[in-house]
Amino acid sequence: MKSITGKLATAALLHYLAYIVMQSLALFAETRRGPSLPDLILDQFPARRHWDFFNSTIWLPALLGCIVLLLFLRPHSALAYLRVGAAVSVLRGIFISLTSLGPPEGLRQASPAAFLDFGPENLSFSLFLRQWLPLDVFWGGSGLSAAYLTQDLFFSGHTASTFLLLLCLRNGDRLFWPFLLYHILSVFFIIYTHEHYSIDILGAYFITYAVYVFFERKGWINVRAEPAASREQFLR
Repeated sequence: MKSITGKLATAALLHYLAYIVMQSLALFAETRRGPSLPDLILDQFPARRHWDFFNSTIWLPALLGCIVLLLFLRPHSALAYLRVGAAVSVLRGIFISLTSLGPPEGLRQASPAAFLDFGPENLSFSLFLRQWLPLDVFWGGSGLSAAYLTQDLFFSGHTASTFLLLLCLRNGDRLFWPFLLYHILSVFFIIYTHEHYSIDILGAYFITYAVYVFFERKGWINVRAEPAASREQFLR
């Protein structure tokens, strides 16, 4: 257990550093405004932005809760999640910064005007620091008190991170069903609120799965090594 504990601590630090990279690149992307584009699915219904609290205030604490659950009940699954998630986060930051894609029309109309005009002159160390530590989410804030990000689009982080939870479970694991419900709700609300283009969601599945399989084939993760005792704690 001491060995896996050390690996988990290292992976958690790596995961957070990858989050910092992703948030920094996403903040940089806000300074290069892109156009809003038509979307075959989103164009069929108006944005329900009053439900956006799920995407911010509820979603992040729920994700952290799922990770803590894995840490205690499925340590090898948690290790896989932290390692693969770090790579996915860095890739997401790179993808976001390469091409400026403007927010869906429904999101654009609901976004603060100040952030739609966000420019390089608005960047500062304190702004980055607040972006790296979204602590306000735990007392009812958005989790993004530094900047209201509108162009962190391709690919969807909500979809990728909750889908990865499912990939990191063994076949037949009873955690699969509550995690699946959480994933479905996450995808539903980002579509319902026009938080992402539909291509952001679809792309997240392919990229996340590809990274997971790559790590598995390299032998960097192994959820099959999960001790039986850790699973039985939940099954009892």
